[in-house]
Amino acid sequence: MIAAASAAVIAASAWCAPTEGEALHPREVAPGVHVLAFSDRYGSANAGWIAGEESAVLVGAPHPDVVPRLLDEAARSTGKPVRIAILTHARKGEEDAARALAGKGVEVVASPEAAARIRAAGWPDGGRLREVNARASLPGSTGVDFIPLGHAGGPGNAAVLAGGVLFAGETCVNGPRAPLRGSSTERWIEALRTLRSPRPAPAVVVPGFGTVGGAEILERQERFLAEMRRQVAHGVARLWPIADVRRSVRIEPEWLVWMPYDTPTAEDIDHVYGELTAPPFALPFDDGGGPPVLAVIGDSPHEPGHLEEGLRPAFREAGVQVRFAVDPRLLDAKSLERVKLLVILRDGASWPDGPEKPSRGWMSPEVEAAIAAFVERGGAFLALHNATGLYPEGGPYLKLLGGTYNGHGPLERFRVTVKDPEHPITRGVEAYEVADEQHTPIPDLATVRIILESRSAEGVKAPAGWVRDFGKGRVAYLANGHTRDALNHPMYRRLLVNAVWWCLRLE
Repeated sequence: MIAAASAAVIAASAWCAPTEGEALHPREVAPGVHVLAFSDRYGSANAGWIAGEESAVLVGAPHPDVVPRLLDEAARSTGKPVRIAILTHARKGEEDAARALAGKGVEVVASPEAAARIRAAGWPDGGRLREVNARASLPGSTGVDFIPLGHAGGPGNAAVLAGGVLFAGETCVNGPRAPLRGSSTERWIEALRTLRSPRPAPAVVVPGFGTVGGAEILERQERFLAEMRRQVAHGVARLWPIADVRRSVRIEPEWLVWMPYDTPTAEDIDHVYGELTAPPFALPFDDGGGPPVLAVIGDSPHEPGHLEEGLRPAFREAGVQVRFAVDPRLLDAKSLERVKLLVILRDGASWPDGPEKPSRGWMSPEVEAAIAAFVERGGAFLALHNATGLYPEGGPYLKLLGGTYNGHGPLERFRVTVKDPEHPITRGVEAYEVADEQHTPIPDLATVRIILESRSAEGVKAPAGWVRDFGKGRVAYLANGHTRDALNHPMYRRLLVNAVWWCLRLE
């Protein structure tokens, strides 16, 4: 069954040639907007066309052998000839289709990356190929918006919005298995969020492959990818071997459509594993986009997915560029040269021998020394929640942090109060209650300044935050951060934003 699922979505170049006389059955999903769903032999792909005032616009890339009949069907159903064809993605088959369309006198519109691939594959003399690198309404195609999405599900992804109908290309696959090889799942998720952001939401969404639906299929695709990354990331954060990560991934039916044909394969899991164990700087920092930040998150009791969801809005508000790493092995002296602020929300344990074996520490003396040197030279360090726990005792890391782990209470509601209202990190922060683990770290009072205190219903008091200078750099520690309740609390978010600013001397 899984093998059949893998074959269901194939590259356009591998489609079988169409049977002469096979009927095309387009469906008008909005006035002047038609969708054509191909069968399994054509990869369950979708194409369509939009009627303009004087001509029609073709969207998608059919098999090159189908192009003549498709152009005829579009002209018949709209009463207008096709003058423009928009490619929503570019692989081998789409490149062939583009050349076939150009041979029929149709102008091809694509993103710059897709256009580059098409030219590299051989472009006919006299063929018209237009690159569009930003969202725009196409001249001569009133009401047709082209939305470039970069390298998300694949190279040169784009979408088209017209008449309340969104042609999402391969950025949305609703039913067949969406092979992840060649994609950037992080960029893919961001592309889906871009497509979900317009208001009102599109009434009809045409995925590149699979069943046409409404805006909910964009959300389903995003949640599926996010769940894949979340589960794989949790194994990576524990430093599990790849075989154990494969066995741990279980995608619930609510994120699948054509079960079991869209069930992820070992190849898909391996692809995400490779992404999450690669250096976290695949997306380059923008020169004017704010200070660069590296956040190392996640461990056995703290799955990194909800940590990233909770931290990202605060980093966005603080105006910094953050790259998240769930593999602590990516933290070294070289990576610290790329950033101004290091954030850690994880303990010092890992399971490199598998989940059934005893844990081991992951922070080597070299990494400890690199972090201390980074801060001493003027870098910034923001430690969160359990960043005090299970690290080498007496080593440079805990000496830099200015405190040690001393356990925590049960998950319960407790109160956090401001001890130092004059400090920039507590500016605008009022006492608050939060459901979290009350950590009870032991600070080095000779080197740190306590700014927050927690108190449980049973009267247990503990420092909940402190700061210190270290060489030319700054260090801050905030004890909350385990639950969504804590991460999303407005007072904690205010503390996070203020702490980022203070650590980076932006206050």
